[in-house]
This record gives sequence, structure tokens and C-alpha cells, in this order.
Amino acid sequence: MATNRRRNTTSYRTYGSVAYSPSYDGSAVRVPRREEELAPRPKQRQQVHRHERTRVEVRQAGQIAPFAVVGFLAVALFAVMLVTSYAQLTVANDEMVSLRRELSNLKAENVTLAAQYEKVFDLATIQAAVGDEMVRPTSDQVVYIDLSAPDTVTVYKSMGNASGLQAVLDGVGDIFESIVEYFR
Repeated sequence: MATNRRRNTTSYRTYGSVAYSPSYDGSAVRVPRREEELAPRPKQRQQVHRHERTRVEVRQAGQIAPFAVVGFLAVALFAVMLVTSYAQLTVANDEMVSLRRELSNLKAENVTLAAQYEKVFDLATIQAAVGDEMVRPTSDQVVYIDLSAPDTVTVYKSMGNASGLQAVLDGVGDIFESIVEYFR
């Protein structure tokens, strides 16, 4: 079932008029009297507001930190080294491709030369050319080589006894030499 509700919680209906409101506290603006309306008012000068620009305070430029300069130089050096290493990698890859192509050509040529060698190598023809002077080797003339051990190489490079600072300077010199050689 529907219940009836009251729409207004005040005790009076105002119909838009504030005079009948129970919550009126007397703070409404008073209507001026007729004498007050007729009395001349002193003219008030309108205040002109000047629009002033806000002052912008600029901070003075500080000194450049030496660690920032060293950091930027290090980043630039590493960027140059990265670019040169990528360029060297590209050159090495191109060389590898050309060497592989050359290897495949040499393998094909090896097969054809081995076939020609087998055609030329005929023991009967050699025996006829040499005669009876050709004899088989004896056991004391045969030498066997054992190639089962892995290959080893020893490279001797004289590195002078350089101190730590000298070794660092040599390393930096090598880097700059490789950069200069790249751009030649």
C-alpha cells in the first residue's frame, strides 16, 4: 500500500515569499526610505585597476658540475665505440660471406683437380716410364706420424712491464687507433 508523505518539512507554505518563512532571521536588506533616495550621494570614483605583469624571477646560471661533463664525455665515447664496433661487425660479416663463397668455389675446384689427378695417376704407366729401378720401400724407410693430439699454438708477444696507468693509456691509444683506421 502506498503511504502518504509530507512534501515540505516547514510548518508554513511560502509560495515563493520569504516573509512567511519560519526560518527568517532578519538579515534581509532593508528598503531605503524616500528621504534617503532623494538625497544626493557623493560620487565615488571608480577605481581603475591596472593590470601589472607578474615579475618573473630568473635563477642565475650555476656552475657546470665536473662529474656531469665527465659523464657526458663517457657516454659520447661509449656511443662512438658502439657505432664503430657495429661497423666492424658488419665488415667482418661481409668478409665471412665472401670467404664462404670462395671456400665453396675452392671445394668444387678441388673435386675437379682430384678427378684429374686420379686419371693421370696410373701405376702401370709410371712403372713403364721408370723401369725396373722402382722398388717398394722397406720397413725402415716407412715413418708413421701420430696426429691424434690436438693442435696447439704458442704466441709470444713481448709486453713491456707497463704500470697500471701506462696500460690504460695504451688501451685508450689502441681504441683511438682503431677509430681512426675505421674512417680511413
